[in-house]
Amino acid sequence: MQGVTVIFALLSAIGAGTSDFVGGLASRRAAALSITTFSHLGGAAVGVVLALVITGDPTSADMAWGAVAGVGGAGGILSIYAGYARASVAIAAPVAGVGAAALPALVAAFTGGDSLSAVAMAGVATGLVAIALVSMTETAVEASVGSSLLYGLGGAVGLGLLLLGLAQTGDDAGMWPLAAARFAGFAALLMVMLGTRQPVAVPRAVLGYVVAIAVLNTTANALFILAARAGSTTVAAVVTSMFPAVTVIWAWRVFGERLRRVQVMGVLLTLVAVGLIAIA
Repeated sequence: MQGVTVIFALLSAIGAGTSDFVGGLASRRAAALSITTFSHLGGAAVGVVLALVITGDPTSADMAWGAVAGVGGAGGILSIYAGYARASVAIAAPVAGVGAAALPALVAAFTGGDSLSAVAMAGVATGLVAIALVSMTETAVEASVGSSLLYGLGGAVGLGLLLLGLAQTGDDAGMWPLAAARFAGFAALLMVMLGTRQPVAVPRAVLGYVVAIAVLNTTANALFILAARAGSTTVAAVVTSMFPAVTVIWAWRVFGERLRRVQVMGVLLTLVAVGLIAIA
């Protein structure tokens, strides 16, 4: 079933990476918090539709894990956005990317949830290195290493909880935990908006972007759930977390942005990692 896991996780990475690219476009026109909050609301609607299509009978534990995943994901996104604005992206982004993939992998390893071959483990290790390299973007913000690491760790824990929580849901739960995750994430982000007294509205100019982000990101999360249920949580988390490679490729193709040599190495290593995992 590992081939199925890799396919679903790759599709998840493509969806998440494309969503991040669209989010970057939208952030040029409106506040990132507003975009993220209302894309979570749209994602909740998408999650309900998916739950009605992929039916299930979730337990209270499944829904609780979904809620934890949603709040964690919302917190992780806020930490990453704050790190992009106030810290060194070259430090915060790789820490967040690798940490998000590593947290579910470590939990699976310590709980005995995964048993991977040596080749698969080599693929996972290569994938973690690839995520770090492809996330190393340039930034003009001057900040201490300590604060940059803190923002990165905040993103790692938050996004790691998102993946871990979704992976803990039962096979019979369908997609209802994903809907719960999106509603919980929206509630958490809405409280932040109210607490910081920001307008609770989304500009009409970015409404299309918000809808696209909601569909892409929620679908990506659904694909991750299917990947984790089909096989190894570790493999699903690492392959899904390769989504920054998709984002930088979109930026290169659409805007002609120059890829740094280290990012090119990261993209190439993602291919090597996926190949190793696929043949294991």
